[in-house]
Amino acid sequence: MSRVGPAEGRDGVCLVICGPTAAGKTRLVVALRDELDLLAVSADSRQIYRGFDIGTAKPTLAERSRVPHACLDLAEPTSRFTAYAWAAAADHAASDARRIGRLPVVVGGAGFYVRALVHPVTAEAPRGADRLEAYYLLLDPGLPLRDRIAERAAAMVANGWPEEVAALAQHVPPEAPAWQASGYLAMRAYVAGQVSLAVALERVTIATRQYAKRQRTWFRHQLPAARVTRLNPDDPAAVSQALAWIRRLAPIGVAVR
Repeated sequence: MSRVGPAEGRDGVCLVICGPTAAGKTRLVVALRDELDLLAVSADSRQIYRGFDIGTAKPTLAERSRVPHACLDLAEPTSRFTAYAWAAAADHAASDARRIGRLPVVVGGAGFYVRALVHPVTAEAPRGADRLEAYYLLLDPGLPLRDRIAERAAAMVANGWPEEVAALAQHVPPEAPAWQASGYLAMRAYVAGQVSLAVALERVTIATRQYAKRQRTWFRHQLPAARVTRLNPDDPAAVSQALAWIRRLAPIGVAVR
């Protein structure tokens, strides 16, 4: 596997793999690891909180051992973390990756995080002038996303989500911003004995579907159409199509097997 030469990466190019929650972004990035030396720069407004792991679908330790991830666990559950603070951390992580010949790819569904990185709105650039040449691989499996969300919620419970919530509730105040992540309030109600597991799962699924709908709307209206490539992650050729996208757009010097 070849790396990007330290002097060959172009800081102005930003590759973004995005899409609604449960679309399969992490799975695709891990599958690309056999062909590319990647750094996944997580653009997820929920995965920034330490300890909130299972219910935010944070990449597992096994997944992170295959593909290093940046911008996870940036904040304490009680803190408020801005998109611009995330963008600064993402910029730093990407620069470090390029220096050692690794290809940084932004991966996530928080569109406002991506916008803060690519074209931040500042006093000097009130309209959000582009500071990076960004290209987007938009993952959207279509109608099956509804079923995927329900299946993932059930898997989270099987993997210990209620136990995670019970442990967090011992030291994280109920008003902490981290609890606003999709589904955590419903799971906290189940752990407290206020609702049944079936009711909690239904609430989680509904809240997550609503979140995915808002994400889809954002991507549909806010991304520059000319720089968007759509990909069905369930297509058997999805990995090869993603590789072709990277070959076409990545900084000069990236080589694949």
